[in-house]
Amino acid sequence: MVQERLDQMIRERQEARQGERRRQSTLEKCSYDPREDFGESMVEMIMTNRFQDPKDLRTILNYYVSMNSDEYHGTILEVFHEVCTNLFLSCNCH
Repeated sequence: MVQERLDQMIRERQEARQGERRRQSTLEKCSYDPREDFGESMVEMIMTNRFQDPKDLRTILNYYVSMNSDEYHGTILEVFHEVCTNLFLSCNCH
């Protein structure tokens, strides 16, 4: 169910972007620290939904990339890697 909703949200966002390329939308948010905001949001989404399956994690990553402008894609990838490393490697070390 969550997977389907995320896929739907990604499709909707891609369709919206085709019609309004580079135009600022109401979904965009100003941030003084995008890394921190992305990280907190990703951790919350993963923990709340108890995602562990790589397919679900990939869907989350795709969602963040599709919902944000190109300038943040590198930051999103870095933060996603850090979040997954911290959440999943630290859990497996016990």
